[in-house]
Amino acid sequence: NGADPRMFDPNADGTAFCQAHHLEGKFVALYAGAHGLSNDLEVVLEAARRLQDRPDIAIVLLGDGKEKRNLMAKAAEMRLNNVIFASPVPKNEMPAAIAACDACIAILKPIPLYATVYPNKVFDYMAAGRPVVLAIAGVIQEVVESAGAGIAVPPGNAQALADAIRTLAEQPQEGLAMGMRGRQYIEQRFDRVTLAENLEKLFLEGNS
Repeated sequence: NGADPRMFDPNADGTAFCQAHHLEGKFVALYAGAHGLSNDLEVVLEAARRLQDRPDIAIVLLGDGKEKRNLMAKAAEMRLNNVIFASPVPKNEMPAAIAACDACIAILKPIPLYATVYPNKVFDYMAAGRPVVLAIAGVIQEVVESAGAGIAVPPGNAQALADAIRTLAEQPQEGLAMGMRGRQYIEQRFDRVTLAENLEKLFLEGNS
């Protein structure tokens, strides 16, 4: 696991994505990925409900999946005008989408199995220089905390998720610093190209 930092530029221009989704002047928290049961996005909707007192904060759910229609219906029922559902984009357009946001959300249901996973999206968020709001316990939490790259909250806890987003909106400089630390951590430890080269080197040495 890892990311290709060459694919992501922390200073990339996200204007087009912002304009397309009317995000100008907002603090944007982005979730990018599958909209399935395991992704626990109802918790994100509940966090959004708790952030309705902050019209300057928008939450973007980018992607598709079996639960998307249900989530859209639930958001409408909850009258969440601070949640934007965006269609999935190809991998090569993901950097521009992430560039439009100020923080990135990674979330999975609180199931013990997920404590052993390293979701690719977390590495992509870090490579893009964005602070991570992490609602996944286990090994990936250790990565984010070791890097100082974001705020970890207990999975399934909508209030803690809302509080983390609120904190980053109120402390933009700290968010920028977290993002830069995450980017550096990827460059130093989780650069996918370097990892592949090192693996190849080990393989060749083992067969020489």
